Amino acid sequence: MPRTGLTSAELVEKAIDIATRNIRQFGLDKFRLTDVAKKLKVSHAALYNHFPDKAAVTDAISERWLNQIDAALESASQADLEPRARLIRWFLTLHRMKLEKIRTDPELYKTFNMAVELDKPFVRQHQANVRRLLGDVLRKAVDAGAFPAEGQDNAVVVLLEATSSFHHPSMVLEHKDEDREDLLQQIVSVVFAGLANKGNVR
Repeated sequence: MPRTGLTSAELVEKAIDIATRNIRQFGLDKFRLTDVAKKLKVSHAALYNHFPDKAAVTDAISERWLNQIDAALESASQADLEPRARLIRWFLTLHRMKLEKIRTDPELYKTFNMAVELDKPFVRQHQANVRRLLGDVLRKAVDAGAFPAEGQDNAVVVLLEATSSFHHPSMVLEHKDEDREDLLQQIVSVVFAGLANKGNVR
């Protein structure tokens, strides 16, 4: 256990908390690992054991946020709603969390956007989770008789492509000052109905 009295896991979480606050207050360009170590009252070397560079900390911040999105999408996928409404709820959840981050945490959103551009492993894992969770929503629609049993994997791709401007990092940023929720709901409804009718679902 470090001299701070924290376990290694606790030290990592506290370092992420401090780094998050520092980036919010001073901006990403002025963020330094040495400032985090100073606030933790540990040596720079002790912190470097967990975070070898600045990017490792900003990645940890972004990964924590993506995990929160995944948890919110998991909850939305379990909503007690009829299939189309559940699907709309799911997409609104994804859109709102991205948009809120841009509007309230622009400096932290920069770190996430950089991770996306660099195709970091934790970003790829989040993208896989998004596809899996959307697949779960569609399977529930199948069970309810509202969606065809065949072609679910293709439907996931089609729905994500059709709604990309509402959840792709750079495109959400481009439309950050617009209220586009009604449009998102219309697109999801039309695509869902089209895919369902293609399968001759009742």
